[in-house]
Amino acid sequence: MKKIAALVLTLITAFVMSTGAFALTTKSVIPTATLNKILTDYRSALKSGESYVSLSKYGISGSAAENELYDFFYRANGELGSIDYGKYGDSYVTTTIDSSSGSISGVTIKYWDRYLKDDGTCDMDRVNADQKTVTERFTAAKDIAKRKMSDVEKALALYDYIISIADYPITDEFSDSGEEIYPDDVYTIVGLLCDGKAVCAAYAKLYAILLNDAGVPAITVDSDTINHEWVMVKVDGEWYHCDPTWDDYTFEDGCTCLWDLNDDYWDRGCAGHYYFLKSDEEIKENDHPDWDISYSVNPDNMTEPPVSGKSGAFDDQFFSPNNENFACCTLMNYINGSWYFIDLKSVSIVNIIYGMEPQYIEMPKDFVPKYSYGYGNDLYICTNSSVLRYDTMSGKFSRIMMLTDEERQTDSFSEMSIINNEMSLTRAKYTFDEDGEYKDATFQTTVYPMSEVERMSDIPFDKGEGFDDDGSTVGKETELKEPAALTRPGSDPNKKSSLSDEDKAAMEEAQVMGKRVGAYLYLGIAGVFIIIAVAAIILTIKYIKKK
Repeated sequence: MKKIAALVLTLITAFVMSTGAFALTTKSVIPTATLNKILTDYRSALKSGESYVSLSKYGISGSAAENELYDFFYRANGELGSIDYGKYGDSYVTTTIDSSSGSISGVTIKYWDRYLKDDGTCDMDRVNADQKTVTERFTAAKDIAKRKMSDVEKALALYDYIISIADYPITDEFSDSGEEIYPDDVYTIVGLLCDGKAVCAAYAKLYAILLNDAGVPAITVDSDTINHEWVMVKVDGEWYHCDPTWDDYTFEDGCTCLWDLNDDYWDRGCAGHYYFLKSDEEIKENDHPDWDISYSVNPDNMTEPPVSGKSGAFDDQFFSPNNENFACCTLMNYINGSWYFIDLKSVSIVNIIYGMEPQYIEMPKDFVPKYSYGYGNDLYICTNSSVLRYDTMSGKFSRIMMLTDEERQTDSFSEMSIINNEMSLTRAKYTFDEDGEYKDATFQTTVYPMSEVERMSDIPFDKGEGFDDDGSTVGKETELKEPAALTRPGSDPNKKSSLSDEDKAAMEEAQVMGKRVGAYLYLGIAGVFIIIAVAAIILTIKYIKKK
């Protein structure tokens, strides 16, 4: 029996050794041993940031071999030259095969511009730093969707998270035809997670990956008509459309969603839900005329987009703009099984468990909520002159930052966000002319580590300010202005990564080739096990006869 075991082990080892490069290429004109050596050379070049790998010593020539190498490096880039999230990585290198001499002399490696030093060489320190940042932030993003959440809640939590961390990029570079030009990384999850700047392709890709990881089926879809990409997600047994890019609004009038002045286009505390969990009919009515399966995330290899569920399925939910009970243009925050958000209609904080009746949390007197972010067990709330902390466990408010009475005459807190364990607080300072008319404003953003924010001492409320004489909080009836006009960042023609027809054809061919490789691989495995079985039977018979 020991001989049989040794034979089985030998056969398995030989099979594994012979298929070292099989995952990257089919058996064709280039020997497997040569491909293994090329793979070793290529892996070494990427690790050291080299820009060229010589292949002249292998004596490879011919169009068939060149086509095989293009397919080989396409897959190698996906496995080796990428910043990875499971099987959906962002390849930060492209390759060009040098065959000018008639034979294949080498392969040129081009890195993203963000990874090039001034002298044109690759900055491997930045590659490694980005890899570390992406890994940490992607892991943190996966924790947003809790196990006890319903699928709808997971979809909502991840939707608002992506909206909160991403901004649509602004560029002043244009092509000859007038189209905006963006760097490669804004089309990727790397750009979104590392820099907070991304176009719709990255919004959609990250959202769909996180949903699938959380057990909620999702695919990316795109429209050539509007050159845009978004997500379809399956909740409650039905498919619906979600477009986080178009719900992440920009403001071109120098203001926030609540009409505070602003010196940039973005308002990270603002989130719309006009494109969240919409039917086919609803998304068409909202300027998405057509769509098809995109190439980004499609785990079940669908060939046609699914038909959606019915319209209005979520109109009565707290997050829906069609729910007339609430008025909200800021983020939804999930803390310990409950959702917390600012309701502009009642000027209060709403606490609601999904599927149950809402509870209204009155703000301390004269404090009007503008932004809210959940962190740990606490909800942090920004007002014009203060930052409050609401302890969801004890149900008590405290104040951790405030402007003085003198500062309130000219200053206010314009924006607040909590992203990647940091609080950003923007302070606007207004100047006036001799007649008291507004002249202009300057802005200063301060970033606080949340470890520091959590240690900030409470600033006592004044009697009559935060509390009545009996010590209870009192809400203030305040008429807020309507939110600012929203500009969706999806109408520009350059809003998704532009795949040429050649790129799509190459990807389709690669998918077909991958299926062939899979089929050959399974046949090879089956053949090996048949050989093992026959050998085992023969050896067993001989062993019995000897006995």
